Amino acid sequence: MAEERQTYKGREIIVRPRAAGAARESAMTERAGAEAAEAELYIDQEPISTVRDSAGMYVAAGYAYDPQNSLKDLGRRIIDYREAARQG
Repeated sequence: MAEERQTYKGREIIVRPRAAGAARESAMTERAGAEAAEAELYIDQEPISTVRDSAGMYVAAGYAYDPQNSLKDLGRRIIDYREAARQG
């Protein structure tokens, strides 16, 4: 998998293949009952902690009640939530 970049509402979403050093995080996540995502999500260079739930959907810390089909979709949703929070 190659790195993917997308600009959404002026923010940069990056999906990168998970680094080899992420094995420790993956093991901790699996013990918690979730599966580590095979890629990493960044928004404006900020790493976003993600896992895949039992249905194969992507979930981010703080956004657990809104799983998405892809990491890019999840990134767009997080940007929408953050924008709404700033305006609210």
